[in-house]
Amino acid sequence: MDTSKSSSRSVCAPYLALKHAAGSDEPTYFSFLDKKAIGIEGELTNSNCWATPQGWILVRDASSSTTYLVDPHSHTDRIRIPLPHLVQENLSTYCTCRLSEYPDPAHPNRCIVLLIETDAPIIWYCRIGDTEWTRHEYDIGTLDLPDLGEGYSEKIVISPVTAFQGKFYFNGSYKELCTLEFSPAPVFGYRKVFMVESKQELYMVCFLVDRITVHKMDFSKQEWCEVDDIGGQVFLLSSWCFGASRSADECGLEPNCVYMIYPWNKRLIIFSLAGATTKVHDLEEMTASDQALWMLPTHP
Repeated sequence: MDTSKSSSRSVCAPYLALKHAAGSDEPTYFSFLDKKAIGIEGELTNSNCWATPQGWILVRDASSSTTYLVDPHSHTDRIRIPLPHLVQENLSTYCTCRLSEYPDPAHPNRCIVLLIETDAPIIWYCRIGDTEWTRHEYDIGTLDLPDLGEGYSEKIVISPVTAFQGKFYFNGSYKELCTLEFSPAPVFGYRKVFMVESKQELYMVCFLVDRITVHKMDFSKQEWCEVDDIGGQVFLLSSWCFGASRSADECGLEPNCVYMIYPWNKRLIIFSLAGATTKVHDLEEMTASDQALWMLPTHP
């Protein structure tokens, strides 16, 4: 049995980058396992970076007119993947960033970088190796707002979004699961309804009043099936529809659990699927923030 791969890879615990905390323009970094702040110097500011479930962080450096993906765990020798510079100014810090797959050095142009504006039906995208980003304004319908009066409506924006086998999936409504693929232009499709890709399977995490449920998509039946096991993985969730999966063993976390961070009240919820139990961790040492990014290892 070849153990060289597992023995050479040490525990690489996720940590948090707390944006808009303590009145600083730079994130505050916090280890929720050690319950203490950690000192990390880097190029991230509150307004120039977006996390991806694959662990890579999209960085737009206006001062040097460069845009790239960076591995947040490569502290001493930063590992970067260059991208065309994203010229658009004043992009919201709450934009959603997704990669269509893990970047493969042998086939880099297969990976699509997608940046989704959260307050307008606009996406920005490029492939690794492209010379520029493409701006695309989409129309997937409108949402009536009867509370504001007759005739009031707003355009629907895609959210939440996850990548699965090269396509992007999102909830078009409470009853529809929709797809976005690039062939090469954006093409929207629709299928019947917090999504996470894990080991080539598509999961949906539902937060109910008194419990949390996890469902796996059965594509042959076109339906979600509730599960109580996620193969020893851990799901790491945060506000603004972020969901990622990692090996619990490699991260030093509890297997078959959902971790949800609430940075505004400094609280971490850990839900165990096996026992359907919930643990609440008050992170009093953490600085309150309105957004927390998971800093994840960049390997699957």
